[in-house]
Amino acid sequence: MRVNGNSRRRAAIVLALCALVAASSSAKVKVKTQHDKAFDFAKVRTYAWHPTGAGEVKLLQASGDDPAQIQARLDPIIRSTVEAQLAQRGLTRAASGEPDLYVYYYVLIGPNTSSQYAGQFIGNAPEWGLPPFAGATTSLKIYEQGSLVLDLSAPALKSAVWRGTAQAEVDRTLDPQKREQRIRAAITDMLKQFPPRK
Repeated sequence: MRVNGNSRRRAAIVLALCALVAASSSAKVKVKTQHDKAFDFAKVRTYAWHPTGAGEVKLLQASGDDPAQIQARLDPIIRSTVEAQLAQRGLTRAASGEPDLYVYYYVLIGPNTSSQYAGQFIGNAPEWGLPPFAGATTSLKIYEQGSLVLDLSAPALKSAVWRGTAQAEVDRTLDPQKREQRIRAAITDMLKQFPPRK
């Protein structure tokens, strides 16, 4: 069977698109934010890292990893990105005294699952009254998930007034430079939603 040049090009384009889709879906980071609707973010001018420390790493699995080593690698990335993003939003780091906001982060690493089952996108009782089939699991994926939680708390209220979370599947084969880019992009996406719009 002979394959002409156009067919080869089309096949190459299709393969490249499939690879791109697979790469982008595996690197997908879910970002969410929430905030205290009663808090007046317009008055916020200064911030500082929490007096007890900038953050912590918690391992929710027995992986043999050392949380202190992970934090030593991640802390400079997280802190420099957060500080750059807050500076772009007009906040300055308080040199002394009580700031308007304290910043604290958590890195959580642990197992998670993703599953699909037959009929999950069909309503419980279709128009004809009976479900078309039993909802048996057809796909189950167990994976390692990393979460970055960023809290901004008001010292006067002693509680968080803004929280951003970024979650993604941990890819241990990723080289350190790409991992750093991914973390910085997630923090930037989070803080695009700060201060919250009314």
